[in-house]
Amino acid sequence: MKKTLKFKQVVTLLFALAMPVALFASDITLRLNFDKGADVKYSSVTKQVITQTVSGMQQVINQDQTFEFTVSPKGKEVNGNFKAAITFNRIAVDMKMQGMEMSFDSDDDSGSAAANPQFLVFKAMVGKSVMALVSPMGEVLEVNGVDEMRSQMINEVGGGAQAEQTIGAAINDEAIKQMFAGAFVAFPEKAIRTSSSWTENKSIENQFTLNTINNYTVLSLSNNEVKLTLSATMSTVPGNKSNMMGMDVTYNLFGTTSGTITLNPKTGMISESVMDQNINGSIAGDMMGQKLDIPMAITSKTTVKQL
Repeated sequence: MKKTLKFKQVVTLLFALAMPVALFASDITLRLNFDKGADVKYSSVTKQVITQTVSGMQQVINQDQTFEFTVSPKGKEVNGNFKAAITFNRIAVDMKMQGMEMSFDSDDDSGSAAANPQFLVFKAMVGKSVMALVSPMGEVLEVNGVDEMRSQMINEVGGGAQAEQTIGAAINDEAIKQMFAGAFVAFPEKAIRTSSSWTENKSIENQFTLNTINNYTVLSLSNNEVKLTLSATMSTVPGNKSNMMGMDVTYNLFGTTSGTITLNPKTGMISESVMDQNINGSIAGDMMGQKLDIPMAITSKTTVKQL
């Protein structure tokens, strides 16, 4: 005799079949999972407007920067950290200030790098690689080979004191770490689901110390995609001095960042992120007895995506 499933039994059966998928989609532990040889190419584009007042005159600088780089996984260490080679593929800059326009693109051999010493630095960076050590939690722990890269760049632009000063100021371990940090997210220890949130506190050391508090919230997730929102606050250390072109300066800056991040839950790699940042404050210094106080505001939009 044929048995017919009752409505309640059907519902129970369908619910049971759906449970494994639903649980995976709503409860995920995020970790970085590099596959050796699986290169990932990224583009990072920043559109920035800097407004500053120098000696009573307002200056507005419009600057667009494009960095394209490849992350090449080289293997996993015993402690779980990943090694990866990171290579600069292309750098492009467009700058407008006080009626002047300057541009550079490493894909263009027109010789525009000679117009600005900083562009020579960018030109010499293309094709160079450093080795990075990244934790499963998405933190860039260290970079190696920066000294060698810096020496190669100085030689390529002809050497000299100016080249050493310009390249030395722009290329250091912390600066390189920050350039590639946009490809990674700091993951929480616990599994996440929709509306989960966590906080990351960190200090960025470059020309000055910038303390940052990043707040992440899970907007949505599935087996193939995790979407996060990020809201952050940042500020310099009060009274912290730095040296800029032989002058002691104090940075008094504070700001906010907000945006969205999409990443692959299987690899932990970012697919795309879009960030809006606003920074306000001032730079104070003493140049040969002349006191300088430069108010400034910086607005920027940065888009990082896989190519």
